[in-house]
Amino acid sequence: MEAGLRVFDRYGEREKRMKARMKFLVQKLGVATFMELVETERLAIKNKAVAVDWQDAKWLEVPVVNIAPKVEPIDEQRYQTWVKTNVFPQKQAGYVGVQLRVVLGNIHAEEARVLASLVSACAADDIRFTLNQGILLRFVRPESLPYLFNELIKLGLAEPGFDTIADITACPGSDTCALAVTNSTGLAKKLEDVIRTDYPELVAETNIKIKISGCMNSCGQHMAANIGFHGSSIKKGNLVVPAMQIVLGGGIDPSGKGFIAEKIIKIPTKRVPQAVSVLLDDYETQQQNGEYFNDYFYRLGEKHFYNLLKPLAAVDNLEATDLFDWGQDYQYRQEIGVGECAAVMLDVVGMIVQDAQNKVSFAEEAIKAGIFADGIYHAYTAFVVGAKAMLLSKDVKCNTQKGIIDDFQKHYIETGDFGWSLVFSEHVLRINQNEPTEDFANSYLKDANDFVKNVIAIRSAQLNATNGVDKQVIADYYKA
Repeated sequence: MEAGLRVFDRYGEREKRMKARMKFLVQKLGVATFMELVETERLAIKNKAVAVDWQDAKWLEVPVVNIAPKVEPIDEQRYQTWVKTNVFPQKQAGYVGVQLRVVLGNIHAEEARVLASLVSACAADDIRFTLNQGILLRFVRPESLPYLFNELIKLGLAEPGFDTIADITACPGSDTCALAVTNSTGLAKKLEDVIRTDYPELVAETNIKIKISGCMNSCGQHMAANIGFHGSSIKKGNLVVPAMQIVLGGGIDPSGKGFIAEKIIKIPTKRVPQAVSVLLDDYETQQQNGEYFNDYFYRLGEKHFYNLLKPLAAVDNLEATDLFDWGQDYQYRQEIGVGECAAVMLDVVGMIVQDAQNKVSFAEEAIKAGIFADGIYHAYTAFVVGAKAMLLSKDVKCNTQKGIIDDFQKHYIETGDFGWSLVFSEHVLRINQNEPTEDFANSYLKDANDFVKNVIAIRSAQLNATNGVDKQVIADYYKA
């Protein structure tokens, strides 16, 4: 795994952010070439293998947990629903798991501290986060449930319906993400209200999931939902209307079979609650003998659902509020940036040089502590970052680490601008030709340190030529 990550570091895409994934690198290189590169890197890795003693089952031991004080539930009816939808028997006899609904995955620090104390008092001393933005508590004694329920009510974490149709997963959307086109959080809250108010009998329905993403990138898992939505827009003349693309038929059925949702139609986002009601009403009348939602969807076909929802897509009868997104009281404006997962860089070359110096310091600390493999890799990154700074000072774009190494040879070594006559790639890539010994670590670190000192000297000369004005590096030039 570590060798594979090093290969990705060196060859992985940085410029096209949607391609900056291991799977695309493997596709580009081919599995055989990728694995050859992995094998080459293994020599430099400290741990070539890790022995696992499968007889050591300490991690399977049942923890000692306290039994909470005996109390009566504050709300008996709500308690019974909560137990039905949020509590399940563990494989270990005498214990249950408790699943907490955390609306939109948001929990404040003050609540988290109280929750941590509560967990320590009546559950295993750990907290697990779930795929649907919830929390899982383990090893709770059944007799502790009333007390736990009462305390969770105080924290607002005792809402029934964990992982049901009323437990909607949504990404932060336009609240924080610049890639998002629409407000997924405001819509999620509205849809939960619709389910709980108009379809209370479905609060315990676990075989239908609703998931929302503010854009097509699926951070809200919309393509893995029975009913999914992703942010979009619709034009009406010169107006831009906030909209949601509806996708149906995704998720995992009770037998474990997986489905990827199918695109159906795009409608104004303010009409999505009505669309959900139309879908649920149609499911109630059309499903056969308790038929699973996806079976109902694929039996009737995409055309049925397109025609069912088409009236909601019309823009000739828009109301004024249809031009507002959820949670907004002003006309919708579509603004798309680079998003939370791919921030724009605004920097100066001098700061990148400083980063190279920091890498040398990290290498020194690691080698001094006897962590030679890590120290060598920090020294390697000092070479790469220092070379990147030099290339950016000449306006040479930087994408992959391998590209930086090759371009530095072309633009600095071969031109004589750096004062070295060696082959830069051979000099730097000695890292994967040597075991991570103490001698090699010290030798390689010395070379990296000398390299960065030379970078600093050359950069100082460049700054003198520009009267000390450093070069800004923006967006497309700052990748690897």
